[in-house]
Amino acid sequence: MNKLISPRALYKRFTTLLDRYDRRLWTLFAVRMIVSIGFGAAMPFVSLYLYRELGLSMEAIGTVMLFSALISSSGRIIGGELADRIGRKPLIAVTMGVRTLFFLLMSYVIYIRTSYLIVALVFLAIRFLGALMQPGISAMVADIVPQERRVEAFGILRIGGNAGWAIGPAIGGFLMVISYWSLFLVTAAASLVGMVLVILFIKESIQTQATERFELSKVLDVGRDRRFLVFCGFSFLLFLVMGQFASTLSVFSTELVGISDVQLGFLYTLNGIIVVLFQWPAALLGGKIGTRRALTLGAILFGVGYFLVGLAPSFYFLLGTMVVITLGEVTFSPSATTAVANSAQEGKMGRYMGFFGLAEALGWSAGPFIGGWLFDYFRNEPLILWGAIAAIAAIAAIGFSIFGQGRKRTA
Repeated sequence: MNKLISPRALYKRFTTLLDRYDRRLWTLFAVRMIVSIGFGAAMPFVSLYLYRELGLSMEAIGTVMLFSALISSSGRIIGGELADRIGRKPLIAVTMGVRTLFFLLMSYVIYIRTSYLIVALVFLAIRFLGALMQPGISAMVADIVPQERRVEAFGILRIGGNAGWAIGPAIGGFLMVISYWSLFLVTAAASLVGMVLVILFIKESIQTQATERFELSKVLDVGRDRRFLVFCGFSFLLFLVMGQFASTLSVFSTELVGISDVQLGFLYTLNGIIVVLFQWPAALLGGKIGTRRALTLGAILFGVGYFLVGLAPSFYFLLGTMVVITLGEVTFSPSATTAVANSAQEGKMGRYMGFFGLAEALGWSAGPFIGGWLFDYFRNEPLILWGAIAAIAAIAAIGFSIFGQGRKRTA
């Protein structure tokens, strides 16, 4: 029988893990967790608010998400460039502060029950600010972590985010019984705390910023890296699939499978719990099997998971599909970000992160549009609905397996 690990040995392992990485990574870990609690409390329920309270069709909701793709895409590109020019810390702190104000505004416009157009505009502003911030966070992690540890580091960051995601939707599921507007008060408070932590505890990770004059053509010049462009193309397809997570999946689960709002909150909480438990082992696995195989495996798991959603008769079956989907997430996500970091040319880390973010934002936002269209036309044929989503994941898996990722030196 194995001996139990003593508290002293456990503490030693913990401190060794802390010392393995720059302390700024752990601050970002805490920030990501806190912000995700607030974000997870509100965002999974936005589609439900638009559908139930404002009476929008799923196709109309998908159109709102599609417009947010353009906003988010520009935010990723601009954010990547700003991260290289003004620094990572100023970008992160300022965008979090402004985003806090817009979360409060969203709470207010929902409270006064204004038109869907105002709600949509505030939502677009929130999406833009979130997209603006992400390249700065990713670039900072790449700055402070050696290349051979980046898969692990990005995995750690995702554990923080999903620890918050495990808590947030459960809070949101209960708060939604009271009111939709209260969800965004939690989100605003979490964003404010995150901003304070960034200001007080994070030191800038680059000493010099880009000095060349800003030109859009130079920003998009990253697309001339052909292997990187192909990688972004197949990533876009998988992000289309991932974009069903907080829109089509939530409405399908409540309206067709018939689960309650509280059960929906727990469904998303399960996603966060699985990431917290399995992201670290998955990151280590990704380092061992190589980025190409990790990307392919992640895409396969996404496809299988979403296909199974079409067979779901109950809440408990949906829990099983969420396990498969989340295993795809923990396998794909850190390896994808690592591939981008390893592909980036010197001095252009933020620019590469921003261009990849373009693919991510387009996929996450166009995904609900496609899913909403499929839902409206095939709501009585769930296997066609989710089979089409799974087919997109299969194409991405084939692409990753054939073309790999990024530059040849990272394969």
